[in-house]
Parts: sequence; structure tokens; C-alpha cells
Amino acid sequence: MKSWLIKNFSVIRMTWIQTLEYKANALVGTFAIFSGLMIEYFIWRQVFNTQGITEIRGFTFNDLMAYIFLCMIVGQLKSSWATSIEMIDSIRTGELNKYLIRPISFFTYHFMMFIGHNSLFYIVYTSLLIIFPLLLPGWIFPTLIHLFGFVIALIISIYLSYTIYFCMVCFAFWFGEVRSLVVAYNISNIVLSGQVIPLKLFPDSVREFIFFTPLPYLIDLPVSIATNNLPINLWIPKIAVAIFWCIIITIVGKIIYSYGIRVYEGFGA
Repeated sequence: MKSWLIKNFSVIRMTWIQTLEYKANALVGTFAIFSGLMIEYFIWRQVFNTQGITEIRGFTFNDLMAYIFLCMIVGQLKSSWATSIEMIDSIRTGELNKYLIRPISFFTYHFMMFIGHNSLFYIVYTSLLIIFPLLLPGWIFPTLIHLFGFVIALIISIYLSYTIYFCMVCFAFWFGEVRSLVVAYNISNIVLSGQVIPLKLFPDSVREFIFFTPLPYLIDLPVSIATNNLPINLWIPKIAVAIFWCIIITIVGKIIYSYGIRVYEGFGA
């Protein structure tokens, strides 16, 4: 157990060193969330003022801003964009060879890299999540139970997001370049997971379709728990479904990888 922890922490530490080599980029990326939040603020403020309304499908303006603020944080914390691109390049250029002889799997190694890269955001965003309820009490985390539920749902969201990316990355064994697939998923994920517009505002038919996919458990579930938009009696069923999706997609990813590694030719090694 100790050797396992040391091995995986070494990957995380290496990722910290690599990320902090570009300090300006890391700093800008950390606080880029505020520019998006300001855009959302002005857009929705204009909508509320123009329509002369105080509520949209149960969301007041303050509720909507709190929801969107958390959505942007969760969306950043679960993003595996940089890691997935590196994984695709490893398969395409033959660098995957080195993972075949290392005492750590391709899946685990890049998952630790993903955690290491995003852990810099964890520190900043955790501070924001502590300050936010103090400055604006009642907007998020009405009780400690909601905070605990949010953390559990967030951990599940982070792992689920990575497994989805891993499945797409594994198609590089056959197609070589699958960045377009990842880009298409990123765009659809931002919209359909509730990161830009809450799922409650979608048409019923679209929302019903989305709930047959793992997308609601990436952002909407942890944010709905934090903002008290999901009744406590539904937490366990929703979290159970999210865990089910984690298991299913992990298995699918392992199957795709096992077939892909058989046709892997190691070009560029």
C-alpha cells in the first residue's frame, strides 16, 4: 500500500513541476472562471430585466448566479482536456511503449496526471467555496450535510469524466487522430451537462433524453446538491446511478483498451 501511494504521488508531484514551469499560464487558467462568470451575469441580468421577471423555472437571479458559479468550478475541476490530448499523442506517436514496461498502467498513470494538473485548481477553488458562503450566506451549502454530499458527488464526477475521456482516447488505436472527437464531446458536454444553462431550463423532451446518459452526473448532480435544488431523499438514488455509470464506463474503457492494444503498432517509438 505504501509503495502504491509513493508511486502515484510521484506522478502527481511531477505534474505539479511541469505545470508550474508556465506560471503565467497556470495563474490565468486558475482565475479565467471569473471572466465567464461576468459574461453570464450580464446576460442573465439583461434577460431578467428585459422580461420583467423575478424567477425562471424556480430560479431567482441570485439562485441562478450561484448555480452557474458552481457549475464553472465543477466544470474546471473535472476537465480532462489536456490529459486526453497527451494520451492521444502517446498512442499516435508510439510513446505508449514506455507505459507497457512501467509498473503502472496507462489508465492509472494519466489519471494521476489529471489529478496533479487539476489539484492546483482544487486549492484555489476550495478557498472560493469557503469564502462564498461567508460573504453570501444561504446561497450555497445551507447545511454541512449539503457540503458533504457535494464533495462526494464531485469526486464521482471527476472520476466519471476521466473514464469518458479514456474511452474516447482509446479509439486512437484504430484512427490515430481522434482530437476532433474529444473537441466535439467537450462542446456538447459544456451545453448538455448544465455547465452553461441549468438542466431545469431545457425542454422536457431534451431533459428526459439527457437523463438517460451520464452527463447529468458530471455537473448538475453536485451543483444541485450544493444549491439545495435536489431533495435529500433523492441523493442516494442519484449517487447510486452515478456510481453505476462509473463502473459501466470503466469496464467499457478497459475492453476498448484491451482490443486496441492488440492492434497497436508503436509507430514513432
